[in-house]
Amino acid sequence: MGSTIRVLLCLIVIFLSSPLLALELLQDRELAEVTGQAFVSVDSSSYSEGGETWDFRRINLGLDIQTLLTADELVVGEFERSFRDGDGTAPMVVEGSDGSTRTVDYIYDENGDVAVPSADLILENFALGAVKDPYSANPEVDPFRIRAPYIELAYQDNDQGIRQVVGFRMGFGRAQGYLSADLLSVTGNFEAHVVGNGTDAYRSACVDGNSGSWDQCLLLAAVQGSVIYSPIELLDGYTGNALPEGTNEDAGYIKRATWAGVPTGGNFSTSSWLSGILPLLTAKNCEISGVKSCLKTGIYQSIYLGLPEDQRPEGATFEETSARGMFVSLQSQDVPWEDLSGLSNAGRVYTERGAFFNSAAYADAAGNRRYPLTLDLYGGLAGKPRVATCVGRVKGC
Repeated sequence: MGSTIRVLLCLIVIFLSSPLLALELLQDRELAEVTGQAFVSVDSSSYSEGGETWDFRRINLGLDIQTLLTADELVVGEFERSFRDGDGTAPMVVEGSDGSTRTVDYIYDENGDVAVPSADLILENFALGAVKDPYSANPEVDPFRIRAPYIELAYQDNDQGIRQVVGFRMGFGRAQGYLSADLLSVTGNFEAHVVGNGTDAYRSACVDGNSGSWDQCLLLAAVQGSVIYSPIELLDGYTGNALPEGTNEDAGYIKRATWAGVPTGGNFSTSSWLSGILPLLTAKNCEISGVKSCLKTGIYQSIYLGLPEDQRPEGATFEETSARGMFVSLQSQDVPWEDLSGLSNAGRVYTERGAFFNSAAYADAAGNRRYPLTLDLYGGLAGKPRVATCVGRVKGC
């Protein structure tokens, strides 16, 4: 796992040495929100639970960074995992359809075992930031902005009383901009929110796909014109469950997921008069009311962290529109990191051995719950295309 630590350290160096790292003039409104602090500060804390104690040391960097960063591949947490171990490792599956029924099967490796991705995080064609008008004579960089990045170490005494580093994480106090990648393997919290018109769901299940039953189509027809919504999270593409079958009870989350969507038991919600009925139609076998609810993570090519420019109120500041709580971590054992999302129920983010990517719900400046990726219903079903991250091409700089 030492090589994966080097990957994270190299990423830090790239951030701090980026040619687009820039000082920028703060507007009066933003300046009024800034209080003086050291360029580097160190916070120490401890946390105890279940008879165990962890010590933490966080190095806060008082930086405001704007960058366009690209990498061919970001791989973290490359070590042996098996689908049969019961630790929540997701199998690789292939999906097919006869037009009305979804069919899936495991992908097997050369030894005849169910194949799993080779690392906890595999992000190919990784990029932070974007390029506007990439094919024009005057392309413009749309930078990824980071405020108050930090590095944190977790310590714990082993059985011999020797203090050891058991976890490392790198995160952003606040972030805003495009994160783009081919998401080939994701471990951690990857949360999105789908909001759309019931007409889109009706067309998907009852017109274009013809996968909904008569009673499902009747209900979806009734919510045409109403707003429906649902959260999206990582799941097992074979079953549609939040965790693969056979997972041990102590496993907290799915590992090496290649699918996301509304897990079994989840549902669409609505604010219309059908709010008490629609939740009764829950996800099962990767469908909700005939609407496809299991989606390959690879279809989400670009994620905008924070509030997109076209949705921001006039005069809104970075503090009001940026996302919170994003981090990447690596642990040699269980580590309960502090949740910095700002949500009222924020406590700890419980991580296990391996790598962990946290891109989850957070609280905006007004305390409202927001998601790092918000899609319309069509976008949730069709995916999110990649924004250009290179001059003269979409990716592959």
